[in-house]
Amino acid sequence: MSFELCPDATAAQWLIDQNLPWYRLAGRGPLGFQKYARLNFIPDPGFAEQRTSDVEFEQKELSELAQVGVALNILAKHTTTPGECYFAMWDGWDSITVASPPNFKIPNRDYFLFQASLADYEDWSSTDPVRWPYGDSPDPAFIWPADHAWCITNDVDPHFATVAANSAAIIQIHADPHVDSVPDDPDVEPPYWA
Repeated sequence: MSFELCPDATAAQWLIDQNLPWYRLAGRGPLGFQKYARLNFIPDPGFAEQRTSDVEFEQKELSELAQVGVALNILAKHTTTPGECYFAMWDGWDSITVASPPNFKIPNRDYFLFQASLADYEDWSSTDPVRWPYGDSPDPAFIWPADHAWCITNDVDPHFATVAANSAAIIQIHADPHVDSVPDDPDVEPPYWA
């Protein structure tokens, strides 16, 4: 098994130390990076209060999990610790089966914190119980390397994941045709679907 459940949340303390409101940290991620991008899983709404039920979306070539994987392949070149990364899984999914209580908590969100290499990401949510024995899980809520060179934040509510990294990494993500990425500013709220 490639993913190991961390015994505690020590590796996530840097996120907690951001002292951000829970909804800001969970939905948009940490501050202090050179650049930010949003990976849009569906397009941004066209106007305030637009509902997803009112729009018929084109089927994307890649799933959300695969789009995050594309970003991780790029980000792997922008860390000195690709063999030591952390993955947080929100405990609110009914389909997960972890035999211990969540070990990383912020107000209104509890997570299971795992350690693995970036190369192990393909095992996340695998249907092979030897590779992923924790049930059916959607994308990780947070992913970061031990050197904190970047962070992907993907909460359950927004229609996007936020990528925080250096300028070169964000430029490469924007250039990749497999993902729908847009520049992001952590000081400006993005549009949300109603």
